[in-house]
Amino acid sequence: MSALMDGVVRVERTGRQSIGGVAEFDGHVKLRPPGERYFGCGERTAGLEKTGTRQVFWNVDPPMGHTASFNNLYTSIPFVLCLHEGRAHGVFYDHPGRVELDLAKADPERVTVEAADELEVSVILGPTPADVLRRYTALTGRTPMPPLWALGNQQSRWSYMDAEELLSVAREFRAREIPCDVLYLDIDHMDGFRVFTWDRERFPDPAGLTARLRSEGFRVVVITDPGVKVDPSYALYEEGRSRGFFCLTRDGEEYQNVVWPGLCAFPDFLNPAVREWWGASHAGLVDAGVAGVWCDMNEPAMFVPWHSTMPDDAVHPGGGRPRLHAEVHNAYGSLMAEAARGGLARLRPDARPFVISRAGYAGLQQHALQWTGDNSSWWEHLWMSMPQLQNLGLSGIAWAGVDVGGFFDDCDGELLARWTEFGIFQPFCRNHSAMDTARQEPWAFGEPWESVCRDMLRLRMQLLPYLYTAFEACHRTGAPILRPLLFSYPDDPVTYTADDQFMVGDALLVAPITRPGIEHRHVYLPAGVWAQWWTGERVEGPAHVLAHAPLGQPAIYARCNTPIPLWPALQHTGEVPDSLTWRVFLGPSSGSGPLYEDAGDGYGPGCSRTAHVERVGDNLVRFSLSARSGSFVPPRRETFVEFVGADLLAVERVRLEETGESLVIERVVTTDD
Repeated sequence: MSALMDGVVRVERTGRQSIGGVAEFDGHVKLRPPGERYFGCGERTAGLEKTGTRQVFWNVDPPMGHTASFNNLYTSIPFVLCLHEGRAHGVFYDHPGRVELDLAKADPERVTVEAADELEVSVILGPTPADVLRRYTALTGRTPMPPLWALGNQQSRWSYMDAEELLSVAREFRAREIPCDVLYLDIDHMDGFRVFTWDRERFPDPAGLTARLRSEGFRVVVITDPGVKVDPSYALYEEGRSRGFFCLTRDGEEYQNVVWPGLCAFPDFLNPAVREWWGASHAGLVDAGVAGVWCDMNEPAMFVPWHSTMPDDAVHPGGGRPRLHAEVHNAYGSLMAEAARGGLARLRPDARPFVISRAGYAGLQQHALQWTGDNSSWWEHLWMSMPQLQNLGLSGIAWAGVDVGGFFDDCDGELLARWTEFGIFQPFCRNHSAMDTARQEPWAFGEPWESVCRDMLRLRMQLLPYLYTAFEACHRTGAPILRPLLFSYPDDPVTYTADDQFMVGDALLVAPITRPGIEHRHVYLPAGVWAQWWTGERVEGPAHVLAHAPLGQPAIYARCNTPIPLWPALQHTGEVPDSLTWRVFLGPSSGSGPLYEDAGDGYGPGCSRTAHVERVGDNLVRFSLSARSGSFVPPRRETFVEFVGADLLAVERVRLEETGESLVIERVVTTDD
């Protein structure tokens, strides 16, 4: 047993060891105390809790999407959050090859691990889930601050086939006043699917296209794949071949397989020189005004055999330390994302890189956000999105999202509207669908669905200062943005099974509708006083309630007396908000809410301040705002505090003379019951 860092202890292979009074090991077998329960494990299907299951960690691209029967998906994170009698600890089984964990399935008293090679086991001490995530992300890396525009609504399809189609989608968003910040180009923007190229017939002027869209408030993100077409006239392939940058067969020949461009070679991202070369290859995209890249097919996925991956005995030369692919398979996607981020950072040093990855390993959060791959337009996948993102958050991947509306199969208006009600609370909010499926842009199904999508996306824009503040806390502490209730309430075992609802930050609880034709659902509210977002109705928890959630009004509950910062409903983040409103749902106790602000991109200073609310007697409310900490000065704007009582028809809105210094106001409030 040895200490890696404060609160992180490595388990040695031999001998019986007790660690911190929270975990006992016999070799690499963890002994399970009665009642201990397991969560996390990264990108998983099915429900939140993983007790009594066998988890496989081996990155795959499932054929035609995935269902709950697919245990392993695109990303593998062999990290388990353990809860026992309200106390938390984590166990990280660090090995980028195949790992299998039996979480008390074969033997209810044991957790066992199987791996082809030696692995390192580290115990992450608590006692709270927040403590575990803080220490685990200190070990594996934390989420960098995103550019603000990356938190706006994003629209994609496989594929927008030419420049005019992309421009027409942009025109529809603005004409219909539906917020959107980002548009995507899938593989059909390339010349014969060759990575880092453009089809000059469909996209004759990429720089002109991105500049025009940028003037209208849109960024453009393009897809990249690791497969490099075997073509002697293709400069990227010839350079990679001549420099020995591709993976090899066991016989020392260049390993080749078929993906979208046809026969391809595959970069050996274990080699630092290859990562630098790949990153520099983004220069043409950056010169064309592309704002970010989307790393796909990086499990890596192969077409021969269909939906396979690189064979176990393929060789990564690794810049001098050869490895078999089986030893490092799960790291391939993370290393591609690392290469992309490094390249964008060097090519555009004053801008925060924006990288999406389908595949990865523990620590992916340092380099890219996690998109969860090819889901389907099923109500079941809308439900499964919630525990999937919650477990990713519990595994260090806080910036993540599923395809809103579903990728495969045909969506319909009701499903898209309900999915958007959920999607606006995802850290990564993007509508994406497959070729030959029904179009599912927010207006695709007419009314009332279009208006619901518009109103929900406007609400996301209003919540951006709250969400951005949650990202800053994640960047500092590793705390998830979208998180299970058990993260904040580990002493309440009811929260362990409440996986179809979640918290966003500290103050908002969301419980989406996930079945067609209904507008009521059960919601569990943990300890505290909560207010229904749309009506102001107060409920004291812990409580089970039947929430009314008609179309366009999902079940959202705010923690009372916790000030929530809101902007106006912008069309895109390039618009400068002319006001900031602190919304306070009045309750019987005190509360506080933070606000973090900076320029929204780059690496300049930021500033923080905290709003406090205190009830003094029955009708007096004291609202105070701390002085700014930090040198960033936000743009000039009006600032308000909005006191909301139990009846939303009676709201008192007070304008503040905000100077950046601390201030205190007291109001006699008659709107509270």
